[in-house]
Amino acid sequence: MSLEGSVSARSAAPRASARAASGEAVEGFSNERAMAHVRKLASDIGVRVRATRGELRGSRYIAEQFRLLGYDVTIQKFEVDGGTSRNVVASWPGSRRYGVVVGGHMDTVSGSPGANDNASGVAAILELARIFAGKESSRSVRFVAFGSEEYGSNGAHHVGSQVYVNRLGDEGRRRLGGMVSVDMIADGRPLLVGNSGIADDVVARTLYRRIRDAGISVRYHTLCDCSDHGPFEHAGIPASFAYSGPEPNYHEPSDTVANMDPNDLLRTGRALRIFVKAVDRDMLQRFRRH
Repeated sequence: MSLEGSVSARSAAPRASARAASGEAVEGFSNERAMAHVRKLASDIGVRVRATRGELRGSRYIAEQFRLLGYDVTIQKFEVDGGTSRNVVASWPGSRRYGVVVGGHMDTVSGSPGANDNASGVAAILELARIFAGKESSRSVRFVAFGSEEYGSNGAHHVGSQVYVNRLGDEGRRRLGGMVSVDMIADGRPLLVGNSGIADDVVARTLYRRIRDAGISVRYHTLCDCSDHGPFEHAGIPASFAYSGPEPNYHEPSDTVANMDPNDLLRTGRALRIFVKAVDRDMLQRFRRH
């Protein structure tokens, strides 16, 4: 995550339960499986600076996991810092072309193994992909691991998500339902949900209400333009950011598996599962009207 700007809070009183999500049976979020992905990315592979072998190894692992689950995988390559970075895009066969993107970045800064930033987010996405493989919701969601979110030698950040938005084309940017960025979600702090106030907040508000109404502790905030939701918002696409706030191991060698909080990974995974399970044609149409 490329942290800049401030976080401003908005409070909201609890409300009655939202409309019930799809009645289709869906497995629970497995923290054991998610933590195995964190350990693979942060401990076995380790530092994953953009356009380096570390990021390449991370992308290959992620792509393999998606393929094993039955997803079609597209690798979006692009040049940055004199090398090649990539996005890993997973879609269920026969899924809608323009649904909701649920994504997080796989790269790290130099010297940091990036357990919380952002193996945690990628691990949650991989576990969600497993849960929803072949389910109705998989027809409306694309799971993406973005490359090159962190700042590079050229001073640019969020490069992979900007490439994704650019390659949508005019039609795709107009028709995409929305996006959720999952970034730094397991650091022992409250779960924050919001957007950056650049595009409409319909996705952020929907995500927040679904989580809150399920009884999971969450706060709604206006958040910085400091993760992969940013390029989507700048393109006018409603997007949201799920995040746990700044923490002492941010961008440090100490961002290790031992210093993250697995309970927060489980909390956020359960929260995102509720949202993904609810995504359907009606929700997409509502997102697109904004």
